[in-house]
Amino acid sequence: MKIGECRWVRVFLTVGLLGLAFSVLAADSKPDKKKSQAAYQRGVRAAEAGKRDEAIAAYTDAIAADRTNATALWGRALQYLAAGEHDKCLADLEQAVTIAPGDARLQAARGDFFTATSQPVRAAQAYETAISLKLERTEVYTGLGDAYLATGKYQQAVDAYSQAIRLRVDNPAPYKGRGVARLALGSGNDAIEDFDTSLRYKPDFSPALVERALAYITLGNYAHAAVDLDTALEMKAGDVRAIRIRGAVRERTGDDAGALADYNEAIRIDPKDARLYLARGSLYARLEKHEDALRDRNQAIELDPNNAEALVARGGTYHVLGQHEKGLADRTAAIAMAPNSALGWTARGNAYYILGRYDEALSDLKRALYLDQSNATTQQLMTQAQEKVDAVVRASLSKEKLPDTGAVTLPADPPAEAASKPAPPVEEPKPETPAAPPVDTATPKTLDSPPPVSEPAPTPEPASKPEAASKPEPVKTAPTETADVYHSRGRKLLVDGHFAEAVEQLTLALQLDPKHALAHNARGFAYYRLKQYPQAIADFDEAIQLNPGYANAYLNRSAARRAAGDKAGSEADQAKLRTLTK
Repeated sequence: MKIGECRWVRVFLTVGLLGLAFSVLAADSKPDKKKSQAAYQRGVRAAEAGKRDEAIAAYTDAIAADRTNATALWGRALQYLAAGEHDKCLADLEQAVTIAPGDARLQAARGDFFTATSQPVRAAQAYETAISLKLERTEVYTGLGDAYLATGKYQQAVDAYSQAIRLRVDNPAPYKGRGVARLALGSGNDAIEDFDTSLRYKPDFSPALVERALAYITLGNYAHAAVDLDTALEMKAGDVRAIRIRGAVRERTGDDAGALADYNEAIRIDPKDARLYLARGSLYARLEKHEDALRDRNQAIELDPNNAEALVARGGTYHVLGQHEKGLADRTAAIAMAPNSALGWTARGNAYYILGRYDEALSDLKRALYLDQSNATTQQLMTQAQEKVDAVVRASLSKEKLPDTGAVTLPADPPAEAASKPAPPVEEPKPETPAAPPVDTATPKTLDSPPPVSEPAPTPEPASKPEAASKPEPVKTAPTETADVYHSRGRKLLVDGHFAEAVEQLTLALQLDPKHALAHNARGFAYYRLKQYPQAIADFDEAIQLNPGYANAYLNRSAARRAAGDKAGSEADQAKLRTLTK
């Protein structure tokens, strides 16, 4: 036989064998529903007996016998979920839904899976789909309420829990959930009423006692809160959340020793909970045990590196211990993690204020107040920072040597040329109103961790670095005095707050002496107060070019650059200023 013929024979035999194999597989893939159902029943019995491995094996046999057995896939998914094999669980559920897309129970099961794996948004979608398929069950609405609660949709959570209650009035779970949602909405008394009802149907429901304690705390009733927490811990000893909250109540009521004992016990039970170290660290800080506070806050950040609150807290300890650069670094990192939270901006602004870096403090505190307009402490500190900035500018200006011009007497008759050609009036510049960044309302803190809130509005893009302005056009009035006279007159107008008139006089001074650094700085300050930042920066640039050691010009340019959105330039000027004023 020729070589070519041999090759074709081998090809034929290979194709024939493959065809035979496919025929066998096709025969094997024919569903055996009776066999599948029998295996499924074995899986149910094994699951009820707590024999997870046997249940999984039986469900697998059922699926092998009939790959369209969605119920067996569901059963195996539940066993995988109990075993912590989440990927396998989800794969089985998704395959089951593909087989039976109209089965509302499978959608509810998906909701349960997403709830168990902390995916509340997807859980809500699955429960909503189940309800749209006419699955009206109290547990489905309760699950939906839990998902809404976890995503900060408190009113929708109240509505879902209310529907669950209408379907079954004696179920304690939706009453407890609705109470939590109502408390988040600020209805403390309504929340307590729901917790009372939940406990009436289930007196040993310790989670409802803990939630009711939080409601009492919100209303300032620490005595009732302490009773509820003690009772909850009698029912469920070792409940870390209840111990932590009781520790906070003891702090509020002056029992520091009891609070410390609670925090220590909670940490002993769960040494991996960052919130416990934060709570104990705050207590240590208040007791001025700053090294202990630093140790706890370090541990909290090690356990939860993305916790902005922990970074702010540790930054405070660093500042108390005199390690200011570390403190500022922590608070800057907190802002980077949570740019729409007022906490980090207020904390860093406060640190800048303490360090005497008032213009940087003012900038941060303004941002904090935009994000949380209700914070009276931030408002007060911002006012103080503004006063400090203004005082520093005034003090620096007053230190500049002014010519002793005495009383300024204008000529009785103007020169003939000036009289024949009167100068055109100077239009007073109108300040521009800067656009405020978006405001994101912060949820007030309670002793417990606040429920998640809806996604904040995105942080506005930082303003681009302003282009250097061209040198302002000089006023066309013909000078009739010396440059120092016009400079002195402009400075007096600055002190009186007449900034547009000051620009006019200082421009006359610069017409006569373009290298008058003091006049450039003074006119720049007038432009700054008129919110004409490019012109202000141009004058400060000129003043610094004429006098590279001019500290006040660096201070003023820093403020103008920050107001114009050039944060990097502002910080560079601040750094230079610190080297000049050492």
